[in-house]
Amino acid sequence: MPMLKSMTEWAGNVKFRLKLFVSYFLLVSFIVIILGFTYYQISASNMLRNVQESIGNVVLNNNQLLDEKLRDIRDKSEVLPIDNELYRAIMDMKSYDNEALIIADRKITNILFKYFGSDDIYSSFIVTPEYTFGNSVRMFVEPDNFFRSKLYRASIESQGDLAWVPTYSYAEAFHEDGMKELSFEFDRLISAVKELNLTFIDDQGIFRTMPQGTKRPVLMVSLTPEFMGRLFTEYAQKSNMTHLSYGILNKDGGSVISSSSVGDSIEDRKPSWFDEAAANKRGSIQQVIDGRKMLISYSQMDSTGWISYIEVPVADALQELKAIRSYSIVFLAVMLVVSALLAYLLSIMITKPIIRLRKAMKMMERGQFQVQVPEHGHDEIGELVRTFNGMNVRIQTLIEENYASRLRQKEAELMALNLQLNPHFLYNTLTTLYWIAVENNQQEMSRIMLSLAEMLQTTTRNKDETWPLRIDLDWLDKYMYIMSSRFQNLFTVTYEVDERLDKMHVPKLFLQPFVENAIIHGLAEMEEGGIIAVKGWIDEDRVIFSVEDNGAGISRERIDGIKSGKVRSTGMANVEKRIKLLYGAHYGIDIYSTEGQGTRIVIQMGTYQESTIAEGGASA
Repeated sequence: MPMLKSMTEWAGNVKFRLKLFVSYFLLVSFIVIILGFTYYQISASNMLRNVQESIGNVVLNNNQLLDEKLRDIRDKSEVLPIDNELYRAIMDMKSYDNEALIIADRKITNILFKYFGSDDIYSSFIVTPEYTFGNSVRMFVEPDNFFRSKLYRASIESQGDLAWVPTYSYAEAFHEDGMKELSFEFDRLISAVKELNLTFIDDQGIFRTMPQGTKRPVLMVSLTPEFMGRLFTEYAQKSNMTHLSYGILNKDGGSVISSSSVGDSIEDRKPSWFDEAAANKRGSIQQVIDGRKMLISYSQMDSTGWISYIEVPVADALQELKAIRSYSIVFLAVMLVVSALLAYLLSIMITKPIIRLRKAMKMMERGQFQVQVPEHGHDEIGELVRTFNGMNVRIQTLIEENYASRLRQKEAELMALNLQLNPHFLYNTLTTLYWIAVENNQQEMSRIMLSLAEMLQTTTRNKDETWPLRIDLDWLDKYMYIMSSRFQNLFTVTYEVDERLDKMHVPKLFLQPFVENAIIHGLAEMEEGGIIAVKGWIDEDRVIFSVEDNGAGISRERIDGIKSGKVRSTGMANVEKRIKLLYGAHYGIDIYSTEGQGTRIVIQMGTYQESTIAEGGASA
């Protein structure tokens, strides 16, 4: 926490240009690195998928070729026992006559060549207790050793079916102890063995079989591991993946062939992924083997149930990605340099106007308000500069106006001192006239003089812009008395004002101009029956007053002229201006009138706040 606090304080003291540069650079760097990492991951995923598909196709093609070859061997092995020539050659053979054995060997060898003469087959024999028939150029199998081998046991256990004995040692399988230390071509073989129950149909159509108790001959067809893995070897040679390995596993997981070694099926060396592969029969697995992540593609052979596989380290599968990684690093480095340059230019572009503003503000501190910052562009910073320049001009203007206002205020104070006695003198004069009227028994005149004196006293004592509505209504009532004395029997006045508004502060004498207009312009031409209604009420959150008369009314053209200012109405304009200044531009005066039917003036002001009215304050 202390370290974080100190780092925060340090960051707070760093210059804005450096903050902006670092922030932009880090943001762009973060985006570039994320994009680079994402691109690398997608490329790796696609490349791994392509390698997986490629080796999967190789495994599948190898299985298809092997299945085709092994099925061909199986099919021919099923036809061989019913070959008439083979039956006669075996049954007519005299084991004690060497010449007869040689003749039989030639016949049987030709028969084997007819069935198994393909170059893909390493050797083919028919083994009897007396002799091994077949081409012995490549290899030779002693009958006694064969009938003691696991190959013979496999042929017996298969009960007439073709049995495959994968990858065995010739010397060990046929008990050739003298050959164990030697290296020879057929050291490792994969053989198919089958006990042959020979049958024959003679010329009379009689079906003949081998006599009971006769030991059945055994067919032995051998393939080399090189043939089984030929397609894998070709792919490995063409591939640039140095650690690629391949192989075929038997049903128990033992090795049939392997790129690393060829040997007997060994149970304890069964791969850890074998059970999953045996269950799925075909697919791909990623697994960590000996500390390396490996990609294994596998497929099960239909003919034998063996599983072919190719195993590749994921690192080798992605080795071509090294070039992409190098290009990506170079690209990221270039982008970071470009982003740093752009961040620097952007920081200068943003902070340069701010530095100018700071210098201008320091000059303003020294009283130099005439300074102007150069304006460039129409963005937020440009708008800020223009606002600063405009503010500077207004401050200078306000200073000048304030200085002139103080001069005028001093002049007004001097004038006020000179005229201070005039209202008091006028009030005393009206009071004197009131007492003269009383002494001469002129009651009406005396009341007019008293009302006028009280009106004058009320207005001169209150110097504020507003006063309570009750005072304004009292003043208006005295004014109406004077006007009613002038226009006898011409009009009557009614008041309908919400009592809650009595203490509300309103503009001084705001109703008087409208009442005066109603009398002079609306009712002057009438002889009697004039009505002036003054109302005040609360409408939701607004306070509304109205002055309504039943006089001559106002034409639409004159109303439009008053609103536009073309027709001068000093009192009305004065009141509306004061209302807008006190309460806001949303408030003011509306005129509703029809010629010959009267006029209604509606005055909207303030927002009704009961607490404020109760305290006697202004409602604005």
